[in-house]
This record gives sequence, C-alpha cells and structure tokens, in this order.
Amino acid sequence: MSSHRYPTKTVIGDYIRGGIGVAVTGSLLVAAQDIGVFHYILMAGTALFGGFAFRTWRRHQTSYELSEEGIWANGPLGKALRWSEITDIRLKYFSTRKDRKEGWFQLTVQGAAGKISLDSDLEGFDAFLEACAPVFRVNQLELSEPTAENFDAAGFPVRADA
Repeated sequence: MSSHRYPTKTVIGDYIRGGIGVAVTGSLLVAAQDIGVFHYILMAGTALFGGFAFRTWRRHQTSYELSEEGIWANGPLGKALRWSEITDIRLKYFSTRKDRKEGWFQLTVQGAAGKISLDSDLEGFDAFLEACAPVFRVNQLELSEPTAENFDAAGFPVRADA
C-alpha cells in the first residue's frame, strides 16, 4: 500500500486565491449599505470563494492510498473504492497553452461508493494511472476516446490492441 498527498507548494496558490477572494468580496459585502442586487452578487462571490478555499483545504488534508484492493481517500469526506466495484474511469487533460504543451491531467474514478478525483499535482500520480489501466479490461468498462488518448499520452496504454 502506498500513500500519496498534494504537496503544500502545489496548493498554496489556491489557498491564496481563495483567501483573497473571500477577503475582497466579504469586505465589499460588509461595506455595502444597500441590500440590493449588488449585495446578492457579493454574497454569491463570497460563498463561491469560501467553497473554493474549503475544497483546497479538504484536498490538502486528504491522503490517497493505493493498494491491490483499491483506492482510498482518507480525510474530510473520504471515500473508498474497491477495484472490483469501479464503474467508470475518466482521464482528462486541461491545457494551459494553445499548443497544448503545458497543462495537467485529472483522473476521476467512480464506483458504488462515489467518486474520487485526482490531478497530476498529486505525488505519485503515475502510480494511480498504472493501477487504473488494467481495470478497463477486468471490469469491462466503456473506454472513451479522449480517455484512451490521454492514457496513451501519459504512457499507460489502455486499448485492447495496446
């Protein structure tokens, strides 16, 4: 069994963005005197940034365990997915440049107990890709073309002919 976490250096920017967002929208909300449409917009913004900050904290507090039995997310709102119960796996690539040379992967594994989403900032992310690759064949999961291409690009082919 191996344990993996998001390093502090990868989530610090999200903490800062969430904190600044809550501070700016929250302070404007407190300073606003009329309860009009502007007030509701600021309340929505504060809630949105607060939710983002909470999501970042939860992600930072969770350790992800990988074993022969499945994937575990241990932390706030944790989940456990056994390999035999997995019903869907998706791997998406999000590019940060037009030429698609920079970006990140997001792996979503879904089963009866819910879903676990990981992104490539997670320490040991490749181990999760390697562990998920054979699950397509074993569980006879539907393989979408983008997911197959992204597994290929990451170095873990999942097509039957690979």
